[in-house]
Amino acid sequence: MSGVQVEVKLDPLPVPGVDDEEIAAWIEERLNDARNYFVRAMGPRSGGGRNYGRRGHVASSPGQFPRTDEGRLVNSIDYQMTSPHSGQLFSDIEYAAYLTDGTRYMAPRRMLKDALDEVLAARPQTDQLAKAATWKQQTFYEPHG
Repeated sequence: MSGVQVEVKLDPLPVPGVDDEEIAAWIEERLNDARNYFVRAMGPRSGGGRNYGRRGHVASSPGQFPRTDEGRLVNSIDYQMTSPHSGQLFSDIEYAAYLTDGTRYMAPRRMLKDALDEVLAARPQTDQLAKAATWKQQTFYEPHG
């Protein structure tokens, strides 16, 4: 499988008096918020990069969220809970990994971790669960050959 995923964890129990159900609900809401933020940020207006003429594709500029044309990347973004204290936001589209890390010909674009960062930054600073959450991004490349 190729693609990208961001895992969010709240472990061990970070806030006294908050149970597993509340933690799971908080993580799931943030993952859904980040997914929705990413989808909105990928709108067709996010171009400004290279124009590929015949194909009608205008790429996003480096440092922007990718631009959507056909919706393959947008439709591949999903999230799932992996335990009461963790969940993942991910895309299994191969080029999501290249957009995330960049290539020698293309600078990285803003991707899932950036969307999650912005969603969490928009939360009130009094959100104790946001302060206790950790998240990391991983990219996966299908071996060729």
